[in-house]
Amino acid sequence: MDERTPTATALAGARSLLSSVDHMGRKRLDAEARLALVTEVVALGRQVEALRAVLVAEADRARSAEAARGTSIKSLLAVSAKVTAGEASSWVYAGKDITAHPKVAEATLAGDVSVAQARAIDKVLGELPATLSHEQREQAEDILLDKAHLVDAKDLARQTRHVLEAVAPEVDAVEDELSRLDAQRKRAWAARSLVFSPDGDGSLRFRGQLPTLEGEAFKRLVEAHSVSNRRALEHAGDRHDEAGLRTSEQRTADGLVALVAARPQVGSARRPTEGQFPRTADASATQPSTAGRATSMRPTVVVTLSYDDLLERAEQAGVLAGGEQLTAGELRRLACDANVLPVILGSASVPLDVGREQRLVTPGIRRALEVRDQGCAFPGCRVQAHACEAHHITPWWAGGDTALGNLVLLCPHHHGTVEPLRFFDRGAPPTRWTVRIDDEGQPVFTPPRSRPPVDQTPLRPARTPCATGSDAQAVLLE
Repeated sequence: MDERTPTATALAGARSLLSSVDHMGRKRLDAEARLALVTEVVALGRQVEALRAVLVAEADRARSAEAARGTSIKSLLAVSAKVTAGEASSWVYAGKDITAHPKVAEATLAGDVSVAQARAIDKVLGELPATLSHEQREQAEDILLDKAHLVDAKDLARQTRHVLEAVAPEVDAVEDELSRLDAQRKRAWAARSLVFSPDGDGSLRFRGQLPTLEGEAFKRLVEAHSVSNRRALEHAGDRHDEAGLRTSEQRTADGLVALVAARPQVGSARRPTEGQFPRTADASATQPSTAGRATSMRPTVVVTLSYDDLLERAEQAGVLAGGEQLTAGELRRLACDANVLPVILGSASVPLDVGREQRLVTPGIRRALEVRDQGCAFPGCRVQAHACEAHHITPWWAGGDTALGNLVLLCPHHHGTVEPLRFFDRGAPPTRWTVRIDDEGQPVFTPPRSRPPVDQTPLRPARTPCATGSDAQAVLLE
C-alpha cells in the first residue's frame, strides 16, 4: 500500500519528469525556443526553491529531525545534503519569512515572487509601525506584491517609507524612518568588528563588518586605488596575463594592497569615536593617489537628499550611491566636517553641458551622471558607478554634445551593447539596443529588432530613479 502523501507523490513525479528530459533533443532549437526554455526553468526554479525553504522550515518548527534523528535539521542537512550549516540555516529562515504572510507564501510557492523578494517583503512589513491596523498591513502586503513584479529584492527592501506613506498617510513617515535608522545605526556600531587570521599557506584572512557610513568610505578608498591601478596598467599597455586577466575580486584586493602601500607614517593612536573619520591619508574616488604617495584628500561619498532640508535642519535621511540609507545624525556630523557640494541635476550651479567644446565628461557631469543613474543604467545590471563609463547617446563624432541629456552611465559590457556600429569591426551584429533620455530625464532602453519580431517595449532601469528637479538633489561629501 502506497502511504505517500500528496506532496511526496508530486515531488516524486516532478523528479521523474525532470529525469525524462531529452537533453540531446535541444541541439536544433532556434534562439526563441531556447529563451522560452530559460523562462520556464527560471519559473520552475523559483517554485522549487520556495517549496524547499517552506518544507525545511516546517520540519524545523515541528522538530522532526530531533524526533527522528536526534539532531537539529541544520546538522542533519549538513550531513545528508552535503551543505554548510549556513546554507541550511538560510533555508530555515527563508521558510519562516515566506510563511509569515499568507499572500506572500501563496505568490512565492506559485513562482510569481522569488524567495529573495519574499524575504524583502517580510523585512519591510516588519519595519512598519506596530500601531498599523490589520487592514493597513494587508494593504501594505498587496502594495509590495505588486511592486515585486517591477523591481528586484534589493530595491523591494527599500520600500518601507513609500509603503507607509501609502497605507497610513496620517503617520509621520519621516519621523518613523528616522527612529528606525537611528536604532539601526546603534546596532551596526555595536556590531563593528575586524578579525585577522593566517591561513597557514602564505595568506592572511580577515573578516568583519563596519557601519554603513564608515564602510562606504573604506570601500570608496579601495575602489579608488583599484581603478587607478587598472588605468595605470591599461595606459602602460601591460599585456601580461596576470595583469590583463585579473578577476574583479583580484582587482579589489590589488586596490587594498595599493592603499596599504600608500599609507603615511603611523602617528599616535586614539580610540575611534562613532561617526568620525580617522585623520589619515586617503584617496578621492575621482582622483586616487598613486601608490607610495600620501594625499590629504578623504574618500568621496555621494549622498542624495533634499538640499533645502540640509540647509534648514539636515533632518532628512540621506541615501548613499549604493542605496543604503544614512541617519540624520550621520549627515549632520558629515556636514560639520566636510566639503559640501550640491550636485543639482539641471541647475546652472553645476556645469552639466559643455556642448561640443570637449568630448570627455567633466567632473561635474560625471557626478551628476552617478547621482541620476546610480550605476550601470542598463535594465537589470548592478555594476556600480565607479566601474562604469559615460556613453554619448548621439556619438560625439556624429555631432552629439557632451551634456547630461546626451549621456548615460554604462558598464563596459553594456557599453558595447549600445555603442553605434562605427566603433566595431565587420563582425559586429547588424542591430543593437538603443537608449534615449525621456521627458523625465531618465534613460530608456529599447531592444534590437529581430526576426522573428519580439516585444520591443522600451525598458527602464528597475532601481528607483533620482528626480531631476530642484526638490531632489545630491550632496557630495569629501
